[in-house]
Amino acid sequence: MTRRAARNERLLGFLEAVAASCLWASSGIFAVHLFRMGVPPETVALLRPVVGVAFLIVGFALLRPSALRAGARELLVVGLGGGAAVGVFQLAYQLSTDAVGVPTTVALLYMAPAIVVAASGPLLGEWPRPRLVALVALTLTGVWLSVLGADHVPATFGTTGLAWGMLAAVSYATYTLFGRYATPRYGSAKTVIYSTAGACVLLVVLVPAATGPLTLPPSAGAWLLLVAFGALTIAVAQLLFFDALGRIEASGASIASAAEPAVAAVLATVLLSQGLAPLGWLGIVLVVAGVVGVGVTARS
Repeated sequence: MTRRAARNERLLGFLEAVAASCLWASSGIFAVHLFRMGVPPETVALLRPVVGVAFLIVGFALLRPSALRAGARELLVVGLGGGAAVGVFQLAYQLSTDAVGVPTTVALLYMAPAIVVAASGPLLGEWPRPRLVALVALTLTGVWLSVLGADHVPATFGTTGLAWGMLAAVSYATYTLFGRYATPRYGSAKTVIYSTAGACVLLVVLVPAATGPLTLPPSAGAWLLLVAFGALTIAVAQLLFFDALGRIEASGASIASAAEPAVAAVLATVLLSQGLAPLGWLGIVLVVAGVVGVGVTARS
């Protein structure tokens, strides 16, 4: 591969990671509307990935059936390993949100880029350059400022919320590192399909056991919104992100994905009237600066 082709490959991976984070940023808007329509959080936590993986399986079965063929080793590594990481993340994220709310959960969740940068060297041999470490610090500062600067939504911490939030961050970092390991070996399609399917199996067992029988969406409108939620934020976003992990380093993809809280804050301001104080807008500027810095690095 020529130097220019390699540079274009990295840039494409960066853009895919940012696009995935923008889709994930819409999750709060979808979730709030579903909750208002009578769909409980545990139902959303389970049915969202189920809908997403259904779209992936049907889409690839029609367009590229070879992507669904996997040997026993692939199923074991991707379905079990990736499924555990994704499934634990889904549970931890919902339980943290329930315990301490969205702002605190987001603040804790985006410790993940620091974990990825620290672990990608010894685990993947991708030792971060000093510039990347500085971008992580800049981005994390921006995330925390944007969370603390949300009007009328104070960040609160407690033992339970802290535990679930940190578990969400660790599991998010784990499936980023896993995706960087698995995607070049098995392809982005198999990695995202079978890791998401493995997560669904785990959630089908654990969620009803923890919460009791599921409450299904009460109306056709709620079902349509849930289907759109799963299709966009699981099927499309996960495929983009795992494909990005086949093109750029795990640490770069993780920092690029930190665009999510900044975009989410802007969407909440515009669509849910949840404004930001000046401190929050300063945080968004820092997040954007960090993400752009990763993009400049990808082009160099």
